[in-house]
Amino acid sequence: MKKLAIPGAALLSITILTGCSGAAVSADPATPTTASSTAVATVTQTVTITPKPTPSTVPTTGSYKADLAALGVVPDNVESFADFMKQQVCEKTGTSLGVSVRSVGGNSTGGGVSGVRLTVAYFCPNKSQEVESFLNYFKK
Repeated sequence: MKKLAIPGAALLSITILTGCSGAAVSADPATPTTASSTAVATVTQTVTITPKPTPSTVPTTGSYKADLAALGVVPDNVESFADFMKQQVCEKTGTSLGVSVRSVGGNSTGGGVSGVRLTVAYFCPNKSQEVESFLNYFKK
């Protein structure tokens, strides 16, 4: 009888120690005791809206030369002047456009702000909104 008492006591000690080890005990052995979380992904879609450029609202007669003359600008060669203005306004982008618009717009010999607007109306009306944002410099 003594031989069974020692292994029985050892078995009881192991059972007690296992129960105190911090392992979760479930009433139903078939039910897992691990915690699970279900994360739901949130999808956010970013939409970029690019405004359509608005055409220039500067009235024109259809003759760049006549419209320049109405501003008091009479260049020796209208074609060369037009090419220069297109290069300075229509062909520039970003910061370069801003610097150029302010430079040309501040020069009365080229028609100033009105000369810039006239150039935009004739040669690059799709840039009117962008150019106007740089011409706001003169309103300050």
